[in-house]
Amino acid sequence: MDTGELEKALEERSKNRWWLFTLFVLASSPGILNSMHITSYVFLSDNPKFWCDIPELRKANWTDEEIRNISAINPQDEENCFMYNWNYKYFEQIGFKEALSYVQNNKKPTEIKCKSYRYIEDYPTIVDEWDLVCEYTTLKSIAQVAVALGKFLGAFVFGMFADKFGRKKCFVFSCFLYIFSGPIAGFAPDYYLFLIMRLLIGIAGSGVYESGYTILTELTVKDHRTRLGCLYNISYSIGLMILPLLAYYSNNWRQLQYYLSFPAIILLIHCWFLPESPRWLITQGKIEEAKNLIYGKSRSDIKLGRTNEVPQQAATEENLNNEVKDVCHPWYKRLFSAAQRLLKIFSTSELRKRIIICYFGWFVASMCYFVIALNAHNFTANKYWYVALNGLSEAPGYVLPLIVLAFVGRKLTGTSLFIIAGVALLVILLIKNPVAIMVVALIGRFCMSAVFAVIILHTSELFPTSNRNSAIGTSLTMAQLGAIVAPFIVDTLGDIAWYIPSTLCGVVSVLAGISILLLPETRNKPLMDTLQEVHSIESKEKVSCANCFTFT
Repeated sequence: MDTGELEKALEERSKNRWWLFTLFVLASSPGILNSMHITSYVFLSDNPKFWCDIPELRKANWTDEEIRNISAINPQDEENCFMYNWNYKYFEQIGFKEALSYVQNNKKPTEIKCKSYRYIEDYPTIVDEWDLVCEYTTLKSIAQVAVALGKFLGAFVFGMFADKFGRKKCFVFSCFLYIFSGPIAGFAPDYYLFLIMRLLIGIAGSGVYESGYTILTELTVKDHRTRLGCLYNISYSIGLMILPLLAYYSNNWRQLQYYLSFPAIILLIHCWFLPESPRWLITQGKIEEAKNLIYGKSRSDIKLGRTNEVPQQAATEENLNNEVKDVCHPWYKRLFSAAQRLLKIFSTSELRKRIIICYFGWFVASMCYFVIALNAHNFTANKYWYVALNGLSEAPGYVLPLIVLAFVGRKLTGTSLFIIAGVALLVILLIKNPVAIMVVALIGRFCMSAVFAVIILHTSELFPTSNRNSAIGTSLTMAQLGAIVAPFIVDTLGDIAWYIPSTLCGVVSVLAGISILLLPETRNKPLMDTLQEVHSIESKEKVSCANCFTFT
């Protein structure tokens, strides 16, 4: 069974639309959980009004306003991290009126940090659960960083494990990690256990995403691969539209975490029915399993609802073994070989220019995508509607590239999307109406969703086959760094001024769009296979300022 025969057999199976649809749903639907867990930070955390709580005065039935008037440095501030060091035991005995007279007629004492806090919010979150305010505000952002870091680690680990142990085993392991880590995060008694579970949720999300995507692409042929690949992230939009409903009908962050986590039990169906990749089975020498899967003789094939029969083709063990790769080298040799392949994308000046521009584009796209998603409170928007509309606006963003790229080049499409998103985010500075701000922000979100499909295609075509996987893999790593930075931008810079996160994203989006103009256009150009082909390309096909005026 050579590559041509494998493609022919898979093409025949793809004629069964029900089988193709079932495969797509099984591979992509875990993305619903991914998007809900990633974006749940909007509801799990918040920026509540708070001030120092005085247990002695509360015990004496003082009201919140009375406590603030006596203890707060500035009672009008929405956030108070310090209080006056009065003798509150004495105030407890004399009552509010005499205490107020006392503080008005005496010199103010020293200021001290709050020992406990009082919050005003209708929806209890991790902020008031573990006092993630004042000097501990960064810990709130780290709760979101943990998921992004988990996805970063998962992408690195499962990328290697999937080649060694199989795509389906990694998928199954990730599903069980989802099933157990989600509920544990919901009843975590302390912040650090919650943080560990968020990290594992991120790892699980990366595992099901990458393994599912690989299985889908390796079980489909070229005619369906591009289309289904672009539509693969539609499940993210569905998750974003479901999340606000779950948040609305939950009473606190723990209940919401349970609502997000318990549906993961459905992934047991995916573990049972989703097949292994026949291409991976062949590379491992598991010839009979690959035959059974391809020709419909295995139990996996029956589960997927296959009804079309593929004619048996003559294939000897010798032909099949020609497809088997040598994967038995010691781990350190494989690691050294992988490092060598990675460094080759920096081996020439032309490749370095290309990869740096790609890294910048991936980083900006991911950073802006998550900043917009998490920025509801800075826009003073209704966060329930904001998240739902994010999902609604994101879905067409995955379909748009399928249409536009059929007529327009990668460079013009990517540049246009980046610049439109950037301008939209900058226009927010001129808008006062919260609804109008939300609408303009969603335009930016729509463009950032679409740009991912364009930039991954452009990146894959800019590098030769021998280095293509390394270029895409390291670019994805840069994208995860953007996701890690995003919550700090939203929380830290947003506390300084509400418009800073969106303005920063607007500026870097425009810069990313301009930088893509320097790249050569790759539409309708043959793919390069070796580094020698990169060296031999004409000057007009290299990174240059002259490319800013060339789009064909």
